[in-house]
Amino acid sequence: MSRGRAGDLAGWDYSRAGLLIPSRRLRYDRPVAVGLFAGAGGMDLGMHQAGYHVAAAVEFNCAAALTYLVNLARPGVKIHFDSPEREEEFTRAVERHLGLRGRSAARGREGPLTAAGHLAGGGWISSQPPDVRGCEHFWLADVRNLTGQEILDALGLEPGEVDVVCGGPPCQGFSKAGRQNVMDPRNSLVFEFARLVLEISPHTFVMENVPAMAGMLTPDGVPVIDALCRVLSDGGFSEYDALKASLASHPDARAAMRRDRPKPRRSRKGAAAAPAAAADEIESAAVQDALFAPGGGSA
Repeated sequence: MSRGRAGDLAGWDYSRAGLLIPSRRLRYDRPVAVGLFAGAGGMDLGMHQAGYHVAAAVEFNCAAALTYLVNLARPGVKIHFDSPEREEEFTRAVERHLGLRGRSAARGREGPLTAAGHLAGGGWISSQPPDVRGCEHFWLADVRNLTGQEILDALGLEPGEVDVVCGGPPCQGFSKAGRQNVMDPRNSLVFEFARLVLEISPHTFVMENVPAMAGMLTPDGVPVIDALCRVLSDGGFSEYDALKASLASHPDARAAMRRDRPKPRRSRKGAAAAPAAAADEIESAAVQDALFAPGGGSA
């Protein structure tokens, strides 16, 4: 069978070695999102409501992670840790949340995540239809200890198969409500966001931060915005000028778009798979066109 004809078969893809294999995207009937710096889940909730399946999320803070799991995950979510210390911290947080006295009660026979399984899915998502899937993989981790390939491997996807990466790196070092310290180590996390975007290579991405970020410099004296836009543009996302134009909310900037936009994936019947929300609605919104959304904190 020729490569051209085989590529038209619904449910089948070519591997990197040229072999015809079942498509790994068949299990997703909605566009797939990955949430970074997910916090308690506010942005990811919006992605759910926009028709996305937020299949993976990453957060550093245990209290925020618990809130996220209650509202945006279902029982069975797989929780990953970047260190044994982080796992212990999470276990203690779960024990406090459930009012458990001894560690053995939380750990049970299935390990330290037994209690988390009881927590997951008890909030917002419990009121949603069963086809609204919760987060499948949740990382309680420092993003600096995580790679895009780890996330893709957990989801069974390849670079370029995630639809959107979204998140809000810490804004405290940029905000006028703080000291706007150029040396604040949290400021560098916007570049960790960019690194993971490039490693996952989604169709597009959304990053939220405070407007005052536009006036900040890196420790080397380079404007943060210039450095960030250059990294992303060099990595294949839109053009440098378009990324900067998105800061002024130009609706036609077409920023944060991967330049080599993939062909529409196919459904089981061979027709182009439609997301829960109309593609035109998704592509015309800030999800596609804006690099930065106004921050929730002080500017």
